[in-house]
Amino acid sequence: MKELFPYLTVEKIEEANVIFTGIPFDKNVSIGSGAAKAPAHMRNLLEMYPPMTQFGNMIDKIKVFDNGDILTEDFTKIQEEAFKAINSKKFPVFIGGDHSIAIATERAFYDYAKSIGKEPVIIHIDAHPDICDIYEGNSYSHACPNKRSLDYGYLDKNLTMIGMRCFEPQEVIFLAEHKDITCLTSEAVRSLGTDKIIEQLKEKYEKDDYLVYLSYDIDANDPAFAPGTGTPEPWGLDSIVVLDLILKIFNNLRVGAFDIVEVSPDLDHNDITMSLAIKTIYEVFYALQKKFRGCEKT
Repeated sequence: MKELFPYLTVEKIEEANVIFTGIPFDKNVSIGSGAAKAPAHMRNLLEMYPPMTQFGNMIDKIKVFDNGDILTEDFTKIQEEAFKAINSKKFPVFIGGDHSIAIATERAFYDYAKSIGKEPVIIHIDAHPDICDIYEGNSYSHACPNKRSLDYGYLDKNLTMIGMRCFEPQEVIFLAEHKDITCLTSEAVRSLGTDKIIEQLKEKYEKDDYLVYLSYDIDANDPAFAPGTGTPEPWGLDSIVVLDLILKIFNNLRVGAFDIVEVSPDLDHNDITMSLAIKTIYEVFYALQKKFRGCEKT
């Protein structure tokens, strides 16, 4: 296995403040597959990217422990392994895989948040609400993670979805019946702007009572910026807007876990989409570097 983040990786988890786990699973996609190859392909490309932000800021205090890949199709086992990563007291980053992996990781996060007396929140950045009960006969489809999370115990008011522009009829009906769920379309993002959205999120989740799982489907970006994904949707967000939103969430809320899903190397062009994912991770690392005191997880 190729070394992850060669400039930042440490061999002992005790030396790390970030734990990085791949989940190469994409059996629950509905259209284009290939996201299972993302963790390995990311490792292959990372040596080309020095640990710098887009503004030339050095990422020199973040230390990453490569937790390897969770190699199972059993969601209970994925959940168990994800809980170990989250409970490690290091900041957990998960790389899918299709979005169904969040069914397991968000359940693990729910259990962890409850165990430390926090109220678990999901902020879901995506082109799709992913709140189908059953899709194409599959209750574990990548179209279902938000519904499964609500079934597991997450409260409607603690689910915020951002970037939506493609809905299934059952999702429209469900959202109409569950008014406490916040669903911001890509047009709403453009209209409101990221500052206004962050103010709304702070009003809901800024208190120390809340712990946020930030789930980022790469198809939130317009396909012009992220073509390498299984369900590209037109009328998406500019990649700079998505990054701005992600960084403001990290800078203003208590984020306890982060994932990036649905990057498919097989469907990509010149690694445009994978490069976006890698660069986003580096920007997140720098945001974490600024938040960690002495680079210990706060």
